[in-house]
Amino acid sequence: MKRIDLLPPEQRVKASRERGLLWAILILVAIVVALGMVYMWQKGKVSDKQAELDGLTAQVAAEQQKVAALAPYAVIQTTRTAMTATAKGIYDSRVPWSTILQEISLVIPDNVRLQSLTGTVPATMLPGSAVPAAPGAAATIDITFSGMTYTHKDVAEFMTRLGLIPQLSNVQLASSAGAAATGTTGTTGTPTVTFTVTASLRPYLTPPPATVIGGVAQ
Repeated sequence: MKRIDLLPPEQRVKASRERGLLWAILILVAIVVALGMVYMWQKGKVSDKQAELDGLTAQVAAEQQKVAALAPYAVIQTTRTAMTATAKGIYDSRVPWSTILQEISLVIPDNVRLQSLTGTVPATMLPGSAVPAAPGAAATIDITFSGMTYTHKDVAEFMTRLGLIPQLSNVQLASSAGAAATGTTGTTGTPTVTFTVTASLRPYLTPPPATVIGGVAQ
């Protein structure tokens, strides 16, 4: 059976307009609901990220507290490392008198008799020295040998052998007096030639380190 619309034309237009407005409202509501859902989803993500950030901030703060608590130990370790390096430098730059004396005992000729041996360390070779070695400065007299032998040739041989010792340099004859013994150059008889020989300690390749105690170089 065919449906017949009995509404007046103006009512039909009004009804059509109302249906269009209803659909528009429904679409608008759907859009608002969709935007609300997106907003809530994004807000949840922001909350998660904020919670993660807060957790990381708390961890950083905790680690910073640990670092602050360990700071004194870091200073101690730094001081210990510096002191160890200084001690090693001082040890490496020491004058090895025991080694020098041992080497002298190995090179001294049998017919030479030492009466005295004096040695000093120059100021430029002392740890923490305030007197740096000037380039081209005159060699200092650091070791003095005094003794007796039979001939002046024996003195020359003794000086030549001293020049073989790595720690010594600038071996010089200060004096040599007396008559050479006749008939022998060995170890028999009475030595008649007295001599004095000087030498310098070989400078370090690098200056000795300074030791600092209480802010004052020692």
